[in-house]
Amino acid sequence: MPHVQPAQVIRKISRRIIPFLFLLYIVSYIDRTNVSFAALQMNQDIGLTPAMFGVGAGLFFIAMCPFEVPSNLMMVRFGARLWLTRIMLVWGVVTLCTSMIVGPKSFYVMRLLLGISEAGFFPGVLYYLSFWFPAEYRTRIIARFMISLPVAAAVGAPISSFILQAFNGVAGLPGWRWLFLVEGAPAVLLGFVAYRLLIDRPAQARWLSTDERDWLTGTLDAEAKLSTHKDGLRAALVTMLDWRTLLVTFTGVCFVIGFYGTGFWLPQIIKTFHVPTLEIGLLTALPNLLGAIAMLGWGQLSRGRSTPLRYVVLPLLLAGAALLMAAHLLQTPVLAMVAFCVAMIGLYACMPAYWALPSFFFGGASTAVALAFINAVSNLGGFFGPALMGWLTGTTHSFALATAMLGGFVIVGALALLGLAPAFAHRPAPVALHSS
Repeated sequence: MPHVQPAQVIRKISRRIIPFLFLLYIVSYIDRTNVSFAALQMNQDIGLTPAMFGVGAGLFFIAMCPFEVPSNLMMVRFGARLWLTRIMLVWGVVTLCTSMIVGPKSFYVMRLLLGISEAGFFPGVLYYLSFWFPAEYRTRIIARFMISLPVAAAVGAPISSFILQAFNGVAGLPGWRWLFLVEGAPAVLLGFVAYRLLIDRPAQARWLSTDERDWLTGTLDAEAKLSTHKDGLRAALVTMLDWRTLLVTFTGVCFVIGFYGTGFWLPQIIKTFHVPTLEIGLLTALPNLLGAIAMLGWGQLSRGRSTPLRYVVLPLLLAGAALLMAAHLLQTPVLAMVAFCVAMIGLYACMPAYWALPSFFFGGASTAVALAFINAVSNLGGFFGPALMGWLTGTTHSFALATAMLGGFVIVGALALLGLAPAFAHRPAPVALHSS
């Protein structure tokens, strides 16, 4: 058999599918979070209080929760190509329709519909990556894909600020309505592109040689045999009640409370520093740009580690401490921004190793269900974070206590994940990636 270089095959696959998935997730993240910038004009226009905005922003995640696992199971049945295309087309249409909201009730309805329509996209992409990349490379590949998250936040912030200001009054519409129109269209267009470009399995990849396909399929099949769970719907559903899944999920809830609590409210926090709208976008972008760098570097450092817990726990502890510091520094804008930057560095850096955890214990359909369940339940933190921020801010008329609350949740989640250490101690040795 001709010689196959594993690293060369991985590079070929990465160049083929990662840039497009990268782009899709950028659009996804912008569409779920652009309300944080729309709020600078929208809240006053349609009568949203801080508590109403916090609840509405978080309803996206409440709606997403019950549909994540069924969506991933549908992807197992119908394939990534068809199912991811369906998700993108529907969420794009919902984003466009959000431009027509007129008050709190319609705001709540559109956030609920957006959550339902986008359910399954993120865990579906992670599951899709497990079809293409062996475990040794998976954390690094997830890092490359997830770098789209801070990039989306960094790029979306100044773009959203620009749309709010430049389009305000065009055709008689306020800037925040144009924000949803302009940023919803790419999802619809890319949905049609996805149907043409995505390939469900390596066996269908004509751009890989026969030997490369055989090596990749054989390696992934060998790794699947290490799983302690068998394929099948019943066995996969049992995965959701596995103590390892539940522990990772609890940490995810705490992490997401901090991440989205900060993300949805940071533009309004920065607004209290008395800066123009465009500068709000640029200042919001800075922590996310730094987070992108941290995610790549930390993901590379954690590559191939058989016990990646420290690469999740340490960044989370750093982020939690930084949020506590930010809460005490809000009257000093420069120092507060430094603290928020450090917090986002920690929150982003932990992501690749965190999302690789399920693949260390499960395989096949069990991996799909574990990823979907963890994403669904942990995303409930995306409701509680913004909602608690809105309630505490409205009650105390300050962001200080609310920001400290976010830091406390992140630290609790980091410490809880240490309970996963025994599971790694009893895990079989990973498959060695030999060339053939």
